[in-house]
Order: sequence, then C-alpha cells, then structure tokens
Amino acid sequence: MKTGLCAFLFLAACTSSSSNNGECGDGVVDSNEQCDDGNVANGDGCSSTCAIETPPAVCGDGAVGGSEQCDDANTTSGDGCSSTCGTEHKITGQWTFKTGGATVACPTGYDTAALTTQLLDSTGSPVGQPTIDLFDCSAGTGTTAFFAQGSYETWVAITNHAGTLTYAQTVPATVDLQNADATYSADIVEDGGYFGWAWNLVGESSNTQLTCADVTGIQGVELVTTVSGGSQFYTDQYTCTDGRGVTAAIPQGLYTVSADAFSSAGAIGTAPTLVDKMIQGPNKITDLGTVTIPITGM
Repeated sequence: MKTGLCAFLFLAACTSSSSNNGECGDGVVDSNEQCDDGNVANGDGCSSTCAIETPPAVCGDGAVGGSEQCDDANTTSGDGCSSTCGTEHKITGQWTFKTGGATVACPTGYDTAALTTQLLDSTGSPVGQPTIDLFDCSAGTGTTAFFAQGSYETWVAITNHAGTLTYAQTVPATVDLQNADATYSADIVEDGGYFGWAWNLVGESSNTQLTCADVTGIQGVELVTTVSGGSQFYTDQYTCTDGRGVTAAIPQGLYTVSADAFSSAGAIGTAPTLVDKMIQGPNKITDLGTVTIPITGM
C-alpha cells in the first residue's frame, strides 16, 4: 500500500516538471516563452513577459541598430555618418561660362568659384550660417564635404583670388540631400541675365484675393518677354502655387514683359504690360517685383 502511494506521488512530480505552462520568471523556458532568466525584470535581455529584448541602439558602437541609418564607430559629424547616426550627403557643383551660346573660359582675374550651401527649414527659410567651399574656377566643378540630411539652397559666385570682388553669381536652386548626394549645375551667361518675379491672383471684377485653388482649370502662370520694338520673344511657364520664379537666360537688352494665368484653353487673365525692363549681364537677375494677375470672370 505504501509502495503504491510513492509511485503515485513520483508520477505526479514527473508530470509537473514537464509541464508547458510554467510561469514567467521560474527559470524554465516553456513553449509560450522566448526566454526565462528566473526573474520578471525588464532591461536584462529577457523581458517581464519572457520575450527576448533587443538591446537599445548606441550611436558610435559600430553596429547599426534601432532607428540608426549608419554607425561608423564614432559620434563625429562630417564623415558620412552624423553624430546621431544619420547618413550625410555631398553636393557636387558644376558651372559653365557661356557667351552667345558657346562655352568660354573663366574671366581674367577671377579664378575662384565659391560654392555656397545654405540649410533651409520646412518653410524654405535659411537656418544658421551658409557654408562656402572654394574651388578653382577653371575646374568647372567641385564637391563639398558631407552635410546632414535636409534641403539646401546652393549657388556659385565667381570671385577674384582674395574673394573681395565678385564677377557673377549663378541663380540659386534648392537641392535635396534627404536620401542621396546631389548635383547642382548652372550656366553663367556673360551676355545675358534673367527676370525674377512673384505673382498673386485677384478677381477681375471683384478685385478679391484668390488662391490658385480658387481658379477652376488653371494650369499655371507664364511670363512672355518680348524685345522692345522687336518681335523676338521668350516664354517661361511656372506652377501657380510656387508664387515666384526666375526666367531662363535672356540676352541682355530692353524688353516688354507680359504676365498671365492660363488654362488648357489659353489665357484666363493677363496683367498690365511692363515696358523697358532691362536684362543685364553677366548673369544678373532683374527683379520685377510682384505682378498682380486679374482672373477673367471672377
């Protein structure tokens, strides 16, 4: 009788030790657990629910983890991987001198190309101080050091060796360094320049301010630049919501300028004509200010 009881107790003990429903923290890894280190504390590699914990990423340890985009075993920015382990990118600037459409050499006495890079915030406003990298003008190209991810405004100024005199400056453009390196290319037109302008829309009859979304069918706005007293003209078109823009290069001289908004059917509003507006070289931008375009039927 005693022997049977012992056998029964031994069988019950064996059944209990092989159970797959043990508690987290008992030191036994059961089928519903990834780990069990004998406690229910977090932060030691096995969580309070007995799940394997991934160690938090540590920027600078040489291992890419968590939200890190890179980890080069240091926390120094400017080497391709920033102090917060985000990837960094470079800008390659390219500049070419043009006269009459032909490529020409850098002007005598101006041997330096100053590639300027200015960080922009989400509204397009400059942040902090710009970075200026100097290159030999005759090289026609130069690549910056690494920059943090973001949007940057970039331009090239051609100066004398001392940087005290500027011959010409390229038209600035926004480059995106969010995901990759970028290239900025610009011509420096010695015998021409550009018109820069901004626009707003109003109702022709109501004279109320309009947004681009208020105007049904609008496809954009354009600037038509005609040689004063002549027939040669240049047309530049823009996305309405941009609000401002710069023309392509135009030969230096006097021009009559007309701005309009257009749809697929043609002009839907034309601004008063601007007369005797001067284009000047080398590569200068003439600011036309803000042009108001009255929209027909509104």
